Amino acid sequence: MEERMSVSRFNRMLLAGIVVCGFLAFALGHFGDPFHTRWSKLRDGMSQDEVKQALGSPTWIGKTECIGAGGKKVTRWQYRRRGLGREVNYCVDFDYIGPGGAPVVFRTERWGEEWPWPSWWPWWHAKARA
Repeated sequence: MEERMSVSRFNRMLLAGIVVCGFLAFALGHFGDPFHTRWSKLRDGMSQDEVKQALGSPTWIGKTECIGAGGKKVTRWQYRRRGLGREVNYCVDFDYIGPGGAPVVFRTERWGEEWPWPSWWPWWHAKARA
């Protein structure tokens, strides 16, 4: 014998499913990035090899305009990660202040760039009000 599900029970189960899916999406987006976990463990004084072991190869390597110890430009490693609706840049700056003038971490920065909304979305344009 087949039992039919009542409308109110279906609505409760549907609402519970939406809440659970929303919570899982939030948790994966917020806690699901292993790179950010490794990033938070970087410390001043780490060598380039230690940083490469912790984070992997950088997306970009270059010099900044900052002059560090010994009159040398500071070396910057940049890591770019795409998140949900934005791009996050992680930068590690190395100055030559380690033993024997070896490059070590002296500054880390992180910033995000919001992606622009598509122009065909209705809420993209500001509404004029009188």
